[in-house]
Amino acid sequence: MIIQNVGLDSSARFAFQSHAHTDHFVSGEVIFATKATKYLSHLRKGGFYREVEFGKTFYIGDFKAKLYPAGHMLGSTGIKLWLENGTLFYTGDTKWFKLRTAEKSRFPRADFLIIEATFGVPSFTFPSPREAEKKLVAFVEEALERGKRPTLYVNQMGKAQEVMKILDVHGITVRPSREMLKVARVYSKFGVSFGNISKEGDVVLRSYRSPRIGDSLSPWELTVSGFGGLKLSNHADFWELMKIVERVKPEKIFTVYGFAWEFARILRGLGYDALPIERATDLDLLGIL
Repeated sequence: MIIQNVGLDSSARFAFQSHAHTDHFVSGEVIFATKATKYLSHLRKGGFYREVEFGKTFYIGDFKAKLYPAGHMLGSTGIKLWLENGTLFYTGDTKWFKLRTAEKSRFPRADFLIIEATFGVPSFTFPSPREAEKKLVAFVEEALERGKRPTLYVNQMGKAQEVMKILDVHGITVRPSREMLKVARVYSKFGVSFGNISKEGDVVLRSYRSPRIGDSLSPWELTVSGFGGLKLSNHADFWELMKIVERVKPEKIFTVYGFAWEFARILRGLGYDALPIERATDLDLLGIL
């Protein structure tokens, strides 16, 4: 989305990047992001980043702005903009519940809300991160008791480090990929340490993109994702999204990504003024200035 030369997870003269996943990479004369997002992004891309701290007022283009932790992964953030006729908050990918390796999310009041809708239908109802953690540890411990080495398929940036930290807390060693190790080293610079990395780790961590035959996972293989076998997600589920809407208390809502159309329709049924938009939308055309 772009508003007066300012991109929200979109390339523009002045670009805001919410986090370091590649599908949110942007380009611009200046890219505004947190320090952690800058470091993580530089593992895969260049660009001139201006580091911004959570809660500190700054200017992006002609707009006063402030960043709020999004809870999606280390350094992820939403942004609040002060417009001529009100305030706008863009969540980026977000999470209501606290994860072990991400800052606790915060959501300010705003007149306009742009909210991700990756899991924006009621069928996506996840266990809390702690409940999912118990299921993960139980799966791993059962495999180890049976003399098996479990394999977990995860996103290499963000989810892998969350799983690594969970298993570290429970005294279980891991054998991650090289890419996961590179990311983990950046996490450690920001105070998220891992004492369980081993070449002979109890648990093998592989990218969820790793080749495998359809649904033929062995009993000791597990995909950790909101779409996978274990619902340990770093995205908000439907009910978390509803909590965010209630916290922000917007006059108008724009939904984006995933189930944007469905989520907007549900919100309208609940009495909200809600509209789905595309990532490439020019917000100037929506009349919110």
